Amino acid sequence: MRQNPQPPAVRAHCSNSPRVPLPFVTLKPHAAMGSRVHPQLLCHGWVLPYCPFWATTALRAFAQLWAQPFHPSQGMEHLSLKKYIIDIVVESAALPEPLKDGEERQKNKKKARKIKARMNSRAKEYESLIETKNSGSDSPYKAKLQRLAKDLLKQLQVQDSGPWANNKVSALDRTLGEITRILEKKNVADQIAFQVAGGLTALEHILQVVVPTTNVNTVSRIPPKSLCNTINVYNLTCNNCSENCTDVLFSNKITFLMDLLIHQLTVYVPDENNAILGRNTNKQVFEGLTTGLLKVSAVVFSCLIANRPDGNSRPATPKISTQEVKNKPSQGDAFNSRVQDLISYVVNIGLISKLHGCFLSVQGPVDENPKMATFLQHAAELLRGMCMLCFAVTRRSYSIFDNNRQDPTGLTAALQATDLAGVLHMLYCVLFHGTISDPGPASPKESYTQNTVQVAIQSLQLFNSFAALDLPAFQSIVGAEGLSLAFRHIASSLLGHCSQVSCESLLHEVIVCVGYFTVNHPDNQVIVQSGRHPTVLQKLCQLPFQYFSDPRLIKVLFPSLIAACYNNRQNKIILEQEMSCVLLATFIQDFVQTPGQADNQSYQPKGKSLGSQDYLELANRFPQAAWEEARQFFLKKEKK
Repeated sequence: MRQNPQPPAVRAHCSNSPRVPLPFVTLKPHAAMGSRVHPQLLCHGWVLPYCPFWATTALRAFAQLWAQPFHPSQGMEHLSLKKYIIDIVVESAALPEPLKDGEERQKNKKKARKIKARMNSRAKEYESLIETKNSGSDSPYKAKLQRLAKDLLKQLQVQDSGPWANNKVSALDRTLGEITRILEKKNVADQIAFQVAGGLTALEHILQVVVPTTNVNTVSRIPPKSLCNTINVYNLTCNNCSENCTDVLFSNKITFLMDLLIHQLTVYVPDENNAILGRNTNKQVFEGLTTGLLKVSAVVFSCLIANRPDGNSRPATPKISTQEVKNKPSQGDAFNSRVQDLISYVVNIGLISKLHGCFLSVQGPVDENPKMATFLQHAAELLRGMCMLCFAVTRRSYSIFDNNRQDPTGLTAALQATDLAGVLHMLYCVLFHGTISDPGPASPKESYTQNTVQVAIQSLQLFNSFAALDLPAFQSIVGAEGLSLAFRHIASSLLGHCSQVSCESLLHEVIVCVGYFTVNHPDNQVIVQSGRHPTVLQKLCQLPFQYFSDPRLIKVLFPSLIAACYNNRQNKIILEQEMSCVLLATFIQDFVQTPGQADNQSYQPKGKSLGSQDYLELANRFPQAAWEEARQFFLKKEKK
């Protein structure tokens, strides 16, 4: 480790007081290391490159350094870390990381091609069996939408290989504008009529002109504005329309969207090893077309989750002939297999890795950058949708606390390898960008703009969905040294924001996330009661009175308090300073005594996804097997 007069990509800073001049440091692992290098480590306000072999030594050095009193007369040498750092030599026969990454990418691409071939085969089978007549569409604009869809195809047929002439571009924009005005009425019959008329296929053909683009300087045949209008029509066609979204899945149009998205990201996010991932990301990635693709993909995923076929409802899947029903698996099985292939395909084409680079490239606020904020929201929403679909279709039991976790899609492993695609890092930088102040009561920095709040909500929803998918993996990632302290700062600051500005959706996501972070995890329980007062645990205990009296809000807060304090005497003592633990014991007792309620909550048919309210239930926040022990624990008086 050496001092370097040139600042690194991220300026190291510390939130502790007093503020002092800080050294710029470059941490270099031994050349023999072949380990995966984590892109960023955030600890006690320091933002540093991180490698697991020497992280602990570096952190100890910073802790010893900062423990010293500082006097202005001492100068910069006083801040030298040399006497605290020892060389760490790790002998490893591992391949250099770029070579390993290259081999892994080739292997994944080969697997992706096999998955896509299988998906295309199923799509052809589906299209040959689906009923072609549109008996269900009663749109008053049916004839007009059919004409407009044909107009789109005609305009494509007369084009050569060069850029479109201005009059052709204007004609395309007029046609797209007419379709937009009809679909903005949000009539499902209109959406179905446009899809049946071949509208989505026509939109695909327009968007295909993007694919030959290989670098940021290539001039597109169709202007970016027209391409954004095209993807907007695609979004309007699918938004809240289960029939169209299911068709996009079964006809395999969804892989075209994924291919186009990964193409856009590849143009702007170079393949880099993890040590520098995100540094060279081109900021144009946050512009319209890529964001539009993220948005429409998230819309389709969300709609598939909400309308997934199960044993209790009629699926909104396409109408299949009677012979098909006899010869093929159930609609639910067909849906599950297609979604599982889709998620595996997305993982293997490297989409999560590319989004990881985008999230790591964010090193500051989004208050005055609405395009970046919108991109981050839709990217987090897409990842969340993947987690929820994966939970639903991988045939695991409904219980979050089930130890039998199998994820053949590879999604869990991909998110674990990238520290949740760098979303935690991004959120920290968005909330505590380079001007972080002493977070004491005298000058709180806990009020955020709407852009920042929306990014935070989507990020926390992703965290909670991943926790439901694989709780131990979530706790391991967020509970890692450095990241756990970043999470504590994030949770504390967002709770502070919600105490000043009413934002129930954000507050509830924070509360649930703290519960998942701490449940059955003693080390993470310590995190929420440490740090500057009021701690995260104290802030939860100091929420408005309604959270202790209104049954709807009690249902949100109490399971997280139970998770944070169960079997932790110190946390329980802190809790008792703010409220009576008898309230928690009574809350648990109400569930235990309600006949059948616990059983219905703790087990649901396999393949069912967590709804917006399901994850608030006690059985999905705290293991039912420990309810009685927890009740006794909170009834027991602690000796102070």
